[in-house]
Amino acid sequence: MAESGINKEMKLIALICLLSWPVLAQFSVEDQMAFCSYTNQIGEVFDYRMSTPRYPAPETRYPLIIFLHGSGQCGTDNKLHIRKGLPILMKSLMLLNQQAVILAPQCQRGNWWVQQLAMHLDYSISKSPMPSMEVTMELCRDILKSQPVDPDRIYMTGLSLGGFGTWDAIQRWPDFFAAAVPICGGGDVKEVTQLKKLPVWIFHGDKDKNVDVECSRRMVEAMRKAGCRKVHYTEYSGVAHNCWDRAYADQEMMKWLLSQRKNVEKPFWKFWL
Repeated sequence: MAESGINKEMKLIALICLLSWPVLAQFSVEDQMAFCSYTNQIGEVFDYRMSTPRYPAPETRYPLIIFLHGSGQCGTDNKLHIRKGLPILMKSLMLLNQQAVILAPQCQRGNWWVQQLAMHLDYSISKSPMPSMEVTMELCRDILKSQPVDPDRIYMTGLSLGGFGTWDAIQRWPDFFAAAVPICGGGDVKEVTQLKKLPVWIFHGDKDKNVDVECSRRMVEAMRKAGCRKVHYTEYSGVAHNCWDRAYADQEMMKWLLSQRKNVEKPFWKFWL
């Protein structure tokens, strides 16, 4: 990307922060993301944060955005994981005047979103999901019953470790989601045929020293070879690991994400999609 393009995007991020400051001064991300707990059938308690529309319209269902944090935000405090990436995502929603149910679970060290990181070409997805991922999906199904969520507009996104977690989730349960935005992550290149109908927008910086950009490039190549027509890829030139602020500040991506729906009847002349 040319230098002018980088400057333009950095100015956009600054503009988002500036314009949303009056709103965030009144309602910070910490304030908007309520402390919640979920108890599963065997009595295990799982803490998470969630934001719901402040003034929901009657008989209206909203999209559900599931946000998976990175490895540096693992823990049990139920606080650290909402401080990176998520604030920019929420600011973008505000600028678009869009409301959503936002779910932010927190995994613990030793109980990551994935059993191992898909850093190499020979990576294979584990037979079973990690407990943190399993309970996150269980929680999502519970929220579908308890919150005004549109089941046809469930979106998964995550950064770094959460990017790997996003790939893991959509490769295990592709029919559950309407779209996904994995950021600087990677997945199993052998398990992409089930993603043919799932819109996916991938982001990565080409100077990433934490997660090699090849992790995303491999997934894009594998998906396109498998006939996945709904894959988008943005690679930022000269950008290191933190490309998530720019990705979540991308208004076109946010509009695209919120426009994705499952079970939408297509015109007969688009039968090949």
